Amino acid sequence: MLVGANGAGKTTLLRIIATLLRPSSGEGTVDGLSIKDDGDLIRARTAYVSARGFVYDDLTAAENLRFAARLAGESASDGHVTELLTTVGLAHVADQTVRTFSTGMRRRLALAGLRLRPLGLALIDEPYAALDDEGITLVDRLVEDLVTDGTTVILASHQSGEATRRATSTMRLDDGLLVDTALSATEAS
Repeated sequence: MLVGANGAGKTTLLRIIATLLRPSSGEGTVDGLSIKDDGDLIRARTAYVSARGFVYDDLTAAENLRFAARLAGESASDGHVTELLTTVGLAHVADQTVRTFSTGMRRRLALAGLRLRPLGLALIDEPYAALDDEGITLVDRLVEDLVTDGTTVILASHQSGEATRRATSTMRLDDGLLVDTALSATEAS
């Protein structure tokens, strides 16, 4: 878990790890791959869900998932798309354009994209933003499933609360600097 106040640098760090931004200085690796030189390889095994959750307004929920799969070089069967939409509570709106969705529904759809393909790393910015209690439970279950599948998950949030208690480790950023790391309650015991 990566925590810090708004503007601390959490989103920037996630975008650098995802190779969507180049670092202004320093070096970094993801699974032994250079974030400066191996962007294509890192992106092939990494998913990034921004705080806004990027989805296309003029596509339906199902079309968004099929399109995201194609962009990742995968195919998504109708059955798999239906399963993902059911998992995030959106099966009933599979054929509606995203333009009609609430912010929370858009967020759920973006999160469903994390299950389109096997991942080594999932980066989720503000995972609980715009979600109701059911959506928060959904995020927790999704993260548990990803971890069970062997995916490393990094959540970034300005709200430390419950998510921090469940994290295996926590890092705090302040003005772009790592100021604190802590083990979770489960690791400390």
